[in-house]
Parts: sequence; C-alpha cells; structure tokens
Amino acid sequence: MTSIPELDAVSAKRPPVRVPLRGNVPATPRLLRLLDTAPIQRLRGIRQMGQADLVYPGAVHTRFEHSLGTYDLMRRMVAQLLESGGGPPLPAADIRCLLVAALCHDVGHYPFSHTLEGIAPLPRHEERTRRILLQDRDLVAVLKRDWSVDPERVAAIVDDTGPLAAPGDLRLRELMTGPLNPDRLDYLERDSHHAGVPYGRAIDGERLMGAIAFAPDGVRVGVTSKGVSAVETLIFASYLMYRELYWHHTVRAAQAMVRRAVTEALQLHELDLEELADLDDGSALARMRTCPNTATADLLARVAGPGRRLFRRVWSGSLQAAADSGNAFLARVAAADYWGQVAACTEACRCMRAPDHALLVDVAGQGKELFFEVPVLDGTGRTTADPEVSLLATSLSANFDRQAKRVQVLAPPERLADFRRHLGLEVGA
Repeated sequence: MTSIPELDAVSAKRPPVRVPLRGNVPATPRLLRLLDTAPIQRLRGIRQMGQADLVYPGAVHTRFEHSLGTYDLMRRMVAQLLESGGGPPLPAADIRCLLVAALCHDVGHYPFSHTLEGIAPLPRHEERTRRILLQDRDLVAVLKRDWSVDPERVAAIVDDTGPLAAPGDLRLRELMTGPLNPDRLDYLERDSHHAGVPYGRAIDGERLMGAIAFAPDGVRVGVTSKGVSAVETLIFASYLMYRELYWHHTVRAAQAMVRRAVTEALQLHELDLEELADLDDGSALARMRTCPNTATADLLARVAGPGRRLFRRVWSGSLQAAADSGNAFLARVAAADYWGQVAACTEACRCMRAPDHALLVDVAGQGKELFFEVPVLDGTGRTTADPEVSLLATSLSANFDRQAKRVQVLAPPERLADFRRHLGLEVGA
C-alpha cells in the first residue's frame, strides 16, 4: 500500500519498543534516531500527570511513554484509513508527517505537565513545540535526513492555531488534533491505567479504530455506524476523567501550590522563564529550591517536602455557583484570569496580615470545552443523519459546564476558619 516501514506489524531487523498498553511497537532505525534526540529524551523526565501521584501513587508515568503510545495509535489509525479507503489517498509523505507529529506533539511541554499553563506570558505548549520543531538542530536534521519531512509541515499539524504549511494539510491536522485524535485516545486510557481508575479503560478502542474512516469531504474523520457506541465510550470517558481524575480537588490544590511557587520566583526575577521552560520536573524542582524567597520555599516544602502538607479548601463549588454566589470575592475570581486571581488573593492576605501566598484560587476548566462532533458514515461512505453521537455529546457537555468546572479557594489548614470569616464564605459543595 505504501513504502512506510513503520506500518509493518513486525520489524525483522530490530527488537520492538515495548510500550505499556500498546505492546510491541515496531522499531525502525529512523524511529530510534528520532527517539534519541534531546527534545524527545527530555520527556522521560516530565510526568504525564504532574502532581497527581500525591493522590494516585501509580500516576508517575511520563510524557515519553505517552508520546510513544500516541505514535503507535497514529500508526494504527493510518493503517486503518488506508484499508478502509474513502477520501483522497494518503501519500507516503503525508503519512511520514503524521507519524512524526504524533511522536513529537509534546516536546514543548513545560515541567509539571499542565500545571504552569495559564501563567502569562508563558506561551501555550503547542507554540513551544512549534518553535522546537523549527529550531532544534538535531531534531530538524533527523526530520529532514531520515524522515524526508518538512519541519514546517509537522509544526503546523501539531499547533492548530497557526496557518497550514501546505495545501491539503487540513485533514492531517484533523487527524492529529480533531475529536478522534490518537493523543486523546492514548492519554485517557494510559492515565486511567496508571492511576488505577476504570474510567479511561472503558473506551472500546479496538472497535473505534476499526470503524474510523474519512468523511465525504476528505478532511474530517468519522466512524461507520458500528463505531457509534465506541465514540460514546470515548465521550463519557473524557467527561469522567476530567471530573474525577484530572480535576480531583487534592490534585488541583497541589498544582495550584506549585503554580504559585513558580509565580513568586518569576515575579522576583529569581527564575528565568526560558530557563524554566527547557527543564524537566526534577531539574525544575531543584532549580526552584535555590530561589531565596520564602513563599516559594514554603510552598515547595508543603508539596514536595518530607511530609505532605497541602492547602485545603476554604470554599469549593461550581464555576457557575461562584459567579452567582453574591459573594464579591468569589464573583471576582470566577471572572478573572490567573493574575487577577493572584491579585484578589494577595489583597485578602494583606487584610488578614497573612503571607501573600497564604490564599490561593484554582479554577478547573476555565476555557475548557467537552466538544465532540463526529460524522457517522453509512455503508457507502456518505454521512448519515444519525444523531446519537451528537446528542450524547451535547448532554454531557452541558453537565460538564455545570458540575465538572469548579472553583477552589485554598489555604493552609490552620488558616481556614480565619479566611472563611474574613471572606464571608461557607464551606460550599
């Protein structure tokens, strides 16, 4: 079908890379050379779920493992699309771009996973990925020499906010970032597996993969009618994983503390933004421990010290409940960006004569939408009027907004009662 050795089920010349949940991933020489580049090797030191191991001890897997899993799912997805036909054929050059994009999609991630996102002026990790793909000499050399791909094309596929690098690449971007992308399919199952919860493992991945096909427009990726229930398992798994795992109140409290520790060091110019972005978790933590300010030191000691002394909830409730509460502080932080929330907390701390970092706000889900629009195809490849997938997605999306998106006001346990009185807050839901 194509001249892509990575699509072979077995590599005869080299032993496979063994990846949890994916099994044996064929290891071609050029795949190994790509894996050995510094940007991808750095991902060995970045945990996929940040501080989640403070609640789920098994959640210590890395973005390196996830990147390999995403690559293998893209490999399988491409093979299925080649077999199912429909839409313009995928030429070898496009397939190579897709495989590279899947493996490299997280090279721009900051340390501590998603914890630091939202701290302006930190660019989105996809923007950093774009820059690394275009500027890292060794990575660029491997992409051009071994894979015969244009780094500009790969960067445009991974970062879906910028212009496309080549005509017709919209469907490659759809495969990498659309509703049925291999990144999402892998992290939901992998995170569920390592955390020891069932939600992401309920996805019917085999049936979904076997039902994938291009929609009549040749751009969007849909499923045949036999894949509708599999898509529904994906939608429901996404909802439960965010509500019960990614946005678990204790995980979010630890992330808020690390975020504020970094914020304090950045504001005092004790930490350089570019330096921090290039570190992994361990080296970033070690570097932050050299910062002399007491706020960073106290927060890190509580999160990553000899004992676990996390902040607890002064108040918690849905984002909508905070906005509609009639409480001036809650309404303010629910509408504010990260720096506005820091300012509100600092003002409250100074009124209480408490350290500026003694009150934190964490908003889970601000700007996040649970959105799936997946075409359902009939036996001839045409889009049907089947509403099942979109109806379930609409219902869960509404519930996602009402219940999963939450505000937490956090403080050290010994200050909870004082802050509740000062802010006029009850304990909340």
